[in-house]
Amino acid sequence: MDGLLLQRLLPGLPDEVRVRAGEQRSLVLPTKAEARLCADLIAGLDEPPPHATVETSGSVRLVPAEGGLLPHLTVLGNIVHGHVSTHRATAEAADKQCRLTATNCDLGDVLERHPHEITPGRRRLAGLARAVRAEPSVIVLEDAPGLPTWGSLLRSDNITELWSIALVLITSDAARTKDFDSGGDA
Repeated sequence: MDGLLLQRLLPGLPDEVRVRAGEQRSLVLPTKAEARLCADLIAGLDEPPPHATVETSGSVRLVPAEGGLLPHLTVLGNIVHGHVSTHRATAEAADKQCRLTATNCDLGDVLERHPHEITPGRRRLAGLARAVRAEPSVIVLEDAPGLPTWGSLLRSDNITELWSIALVLITSDAARTKDFDSGGDA
């Protein structure tokens, strides 16, 4: 399996959900609390219920709804932090790779700004870029009302790193999944 497999995870979800590398899928849960629990279960922050399966082909990164950025670091600093925590690379190589990911995520003009100096949508994209640089097999995107939708922000044709990552949006509002799903069986 290359991506994510969920079986009998939570009521309200299909019995089996597969998200393959390169696919984008949304999971809609009845409540915000269940959506948060689902994100935590997939990210490995909580134990799955008995008889449930959460199987991934590698590591999982969680992008909180607000981006999950460290406020004292610049956008570039946050992305490099995600890269350095999982790679052994020279500072120059890390900087170059992170700048490329940031450019692909349409963040090239805000690299030297701090999270509070950029829009909520850009914070979300910076959180995604940070997660991408860790080279996970799965990225879980949390959602929240009042923020730009992930479907309106993502241009996965530009973010080539996403072609090998299963991307899962967790929300409690089906209307916020517009323009996100790339197909599949959930």
